[in-house]
Amino acid sequence: MALFNKGPTHNASRSQPESSSKRWLREHKEVAISSWQRLWLTPFANLLTWLTLAIALTLPAALLLLLSQAQHLSQQLNQNSHLSVFLAPYISQEQGQSIANQLLSRPDIANVTYISADQALLDFKASSGLEDILDSLTDNPLPATILIEPASTPLSPEAVAQLAQQLRQQNQIDQVLVDMAWLDRLQAILQTSQRFTYSLALLLSLGVLLVVGNTVRLQIASRKQEILVIKLVGGTDAYLRRPFLYAGFWAGLFAAALACLIIQLGVSYLHPSLASLAQSYQSDWQLQGLGWLGSLLLIITSCSLSVLGASLTVGRQLRLIEPK
Repeated sequence: MALFNKGPTHNASRSQPESSSKRWLREHKEVAISSWQRLWLTPFANLLTWLTLAIALTLPAALLLLLSQAQHLSQQLNQNSHLSVFLAPYISQEQGQSIANQLLSRPDIANVTYISADQALLDFKASSGLEDILDSLTDNPLPATILIEPASTPLSPEAVAQLAQQLRQQNQIDQVLVDMAWLDRLQAILQTSQRFTYSLALLLSLGVLLVVGNTVRLQIASRKQEILVIKLVGGTDAYLRRPFLYAGFWAGLFAAALACLIIQLGVSYLHPSLASLAQSYQSDWQLQGLGWLGSLLLIITSCSLSVLGASLTVGRQLRLIEPK
């Protein structure tokens, strides 16, 4: 099978000349079909190239997928975070309930739960197993507590810290505890991982360009004599470039399909264990796959990189092959 088409064939019975747009579409169709058929002349070698490209695409795509869903999980955890407000020892139960009602009227607070000092002592006895020691105490050492749930709209760590600072300024409140340090560490880890993933994606994109470029260079080298003959009879570089660009397109398409398959298999494998871990933190978070939009973006990215790598290589190589 020849690498290049032999050009348009004219039918003697054609009454009108073919328009330039129709001829352009027909030539591209013929080259696309020809390059598709050529793929299956060396399926094993092409499969190795597709797998190499698929692995280079899978790594950053899978990391970006995990990061996006980890950020969604961190937003859920941030939304479900609570503040523990400890009232001053002299505050009575009626005063404590009144303070809880006042806090509930704030727009940045969704719900409050008032726990009296006596109820806090009973709960501590039940959970600690120190009933005998606690019964020997003459005074209740535990203060009344108000558990505050921030508004349903997710608050940033800065907004939660500001809310806690405002509560500490009230005289009836002795202490406010909010464990935001681990959320801050989680956000820092996610930001660092995001930058690392972008850097890895850039490096692997360069790897895709190099793999496709080297594959096209070898194809051109193996067909050097055919290219010289076509140039001798007047073939242009644009005509010679077209089959290699389609070869790069098919390589990118198959590599993206393999990458989507690998990611979906990985999601199916990891989903049960991650879902069980999320349930242990009272979260309904579930690991999701790429979806149709993510798969489409991966295909477009893969095909674009492959065509770009083929274009950069074939332009340079064709300039080096000139009839003497």
